Amino acid sequence: MRFQGRTAVVACGGSGAGIACAKRFYEEGANVALYYSEPERLAGLADCFSHSDAEQHLLLIPVSDFRSREELSQAAEQVLSHFKAVDIAVTAITTDPQEPASTMSEEEYQRVLHTIASGALWSLQPLMESMIERNYGRIVLISSLAGRTNLPGVPPVYAAAHAALGGMARNIGCTMGVHRIIANAVAVGPLEDGSYSACLPDTARGLLPGRALGRLEDVAGAVEYLTSELASWTTGETLDLNGGQFMV
Repeated sequence: MRFQGRTAVVACGGSGAGIACAKRFYEEGANVALYYSEPERLAGLADCFSHSDAEQHLLLIPVSDFRSREELSQAAEQVLSHFKAVDIAVTAITTDPQEPASTMSEEEYQRVLHTIASGALWSLQPLMESMIERNYGRIVLISSLAGRTNLPGVPPVYAAAHAALGGMARNIGCTMGVHRIIANAVAVGPLEDGSYSACLPDTARGLLPGRALGRLEDVAGAVEYLTSELASWTTGETLDLNGGQFMV
């Protein structure tokens, strides 16, 4: 199995993409800790729950607010207490703006920005020391196509927050490479579960016939590659996963 003996932490909010990644890691032999904010999405892990060793290798940690540094520090403490170390960390945290850009309140602006950008940072930060100690780490931040290119009608704060994730991946890749920690981003287009799509125009859909929307398994496959030894010389990059929309 590709991730036998590894421990992966996946932070999932606002999308089923993180659930799909967690399931892929588990099926490939990893210990998995999943931070989740929406219990209804856990149905995607139903098959994993039936395994006799699920309690030993699968840790589910509810998160009420991904903007809370304290809450995510406590989640990391649970992970390290249970699994002792972390090798892989993936963030798949997004949220849809609830107000139009022209009249958006400061409160809503801060909610969107900090859920997406701070949520990723606070999820990763308390896990970094474990990776540094082991001289090994694989980090992937799942972002949106909106952070990569101009899309009509997308609120600026949503685009800015997701663009920040690409910058975060580059910065971590640059500063942490000395510890053999690599970091990359995956910029996804609209997905089949409705995530990463609410504020994107229909023109942002994929170009491939019959594949207007991305599958959650597509995201899991991209993350599997970037966290495996196949990508051991790839860091600071953003993989565009949007059916070709970015190139047009």
